[in-house]
Amino acid sequence: MQGTSGQSVKVAVVGASGYTGAELLRLLLHHPFAEVVYITSRQFEGKKLTEVFPHFLKSKYENLVFEEYNPDRFSDIDVAFLCLPHGASFPIVKELYYRNPNLKIVDFSADFRFKSPENYERTYRVEHTAKDLFLDSAYGLPEINRSEIPKKRIVANPGCYPTSIILGLYPARIKGLIDTSFPVIADSKSGVTGAGRKANLNLLFCEVNESFKAYSVEGHRHAPEVKEKLELPLFRFTPHLVPMNRGILSTIYFKTDAEREELQEIYKEVYKNEYFVRVRSTPPKTSDVSGTNFCDIYVTKDESNELAVVVSVIDNIGKGASGQAVQNMNLLIGAPENTGLTLFSNWI
Repeated sequence: MQGTSGQSVKVAVVGASGYTGAELLRLLLHHPFAEVVYITSRQFEGKKLTEVFPHFLKSKYENLVFEEYNPDRFSDIDVAFLCLPHGASFPIVKELYYRNPNLKIVDFSADFRFKSPENYERTYRVEHTAKDLFLDSAYGLPEINRSEIPKKRIVANPGCYPTSIILGLYPARIKGLIDTSFPVIADSKSGVTGAGRKANLNLLFCEVNESFKAYSVEGHRHAPEVKEKLELPLFRFTPHLVPMNRGILSTIYFKTDAEREELQEIYKEVYKNEYFVRVRSTPPKTSDVSGTNFCDIYVTKDESNELAVVVSVIDNIGKGASGQAVQNMNLLIGAPENTGLTLFSNWI
């Protein structure tokens, strides 16, 4: 494995047949160092990638075949991406971690996102059997944890909703502008790809189209992730499903004494050197970031209620998943963070 000399980085993708796996492969097509050599899928084992995803025809991946997961295949892999649900990742992470001491792992699941396995078990109600590996894992939101990521072998890719919310609140939080005696409220809307690529009655076209709904109103598992990372004592999060393919828009409210102009200047200052965060002068829309790794943020102030209002948009399978995973890989291999990610939205 190398950083920027031109030598290829051998990549494996476990669970490559879902939305995040397919989007990851699309992004890696643009990466000058990544060489995808192994992809797995239980559902499509033995099928060519292009049989499942014809849009890869005539790409450099068109001859890849989905294989069964085999830990013996990872002896010469440099970076493994695990596009698996919570509870399914940590046994594989543990197996691969000890089998190949040089392997770097980017885990899309929630299995290593928390500071302690106890927080994870309390939130996801799953017994974690790789507790020792938390010491060698980093939370993979580079804008707030950049220095720790290259030091670890396991990177826990953040949740999609937490990415939009944490980036939307981070400047105000670190500058002490949030009155934490009042709840911070996040109202988020996501496209249907956020639910995964699976057969589900609630996700059928006629169930989703021409409709709009809140879900997990009594409590969503991404809320504790946001609370922990921003150390918020009071936080209320409500997610919504929108009939669109991809994208997240979070509208976030917090009590503050800061003036509108102060908030806007602080956000610009904090993010001035962050390639993937664009502080906007007008409220962004999801199409502005579709297919990209950007997070667009607008901040203002409702003076009558002394509430700051932040609008934060990302692509849920871009900066909310696969794009962020590539950004984390770049940190792990010593490449510039935007390597392979200088893509801009289709916008319509």
